[in-house]
Amino acid sequence: MQSFFNEGNMISTISAFIALSSAVFALVGLTFTYKKNKFDKRLSLDKELFDAAVIKLEASFEILTKNKEESGIVSNDRSNWIMSAREIEKFKQFKNKIETEHYQMVLSSIEEYWSHKFYDVVGKSDLIQQGYYKGLHAGSVLIVYAFASWKEDQECPIDSVNYENLLQGSKVFQGRYGLIEYIKQDRQFSHLAKS
Repeated sequence: MQSFFNEGNMISTISAFIALSSAVFALVGLTFTYKKNKFDKRLSLDKELFDAAVIKLEASFEILTKNKEESGIVSNDRSNWIMSAREIEKFKQFKNKIETEHYQMVLSSIEEYWSHKFYDVVGKSDLIQQGYYKGLHAGSVLIVYAFASWKEDQECPIDSVNYENLLQGSKVFQGRYGLIEYIKQDRQFSHLAKS
């Protein structure tokens, strides 16, 4: 009976092991390269979508505020409202296709900024009479107003601030006696204004 561990078998076994290891490393390398290329393509596409989405918000606002009245109210131009609403809807399409968490987070912040800008020109005035809307496309008006409104599921970053940590080591109250008195009178924050 011939021993399995003779020199010929050992060399064959080592050669086979090296060949198998090389194949495994090559496969791992190909998998890594494939995933990296896929991620890079996704990142590139998301950057394009992100940039286009921001442009749509800017364009929508610019269109809506074109010919804005001196009173601060946007013109009741049917075309402006329709085009503005279309740009908002295109923004939403681009936003919904973004998969990269970083771009989603930054775009949400930008959306909040633009939502407030829209609110400044359409949402503040409760005194707009029914006649203002005559001739406007009702759907476009609803789209713009919905965009300009605070969303129920939207989290406010201010709600999660730890004010004790915020003030620790800072000189917020130094020399600001009016601020100290103001904070002392606030039920929620009075404990922060130390005597």
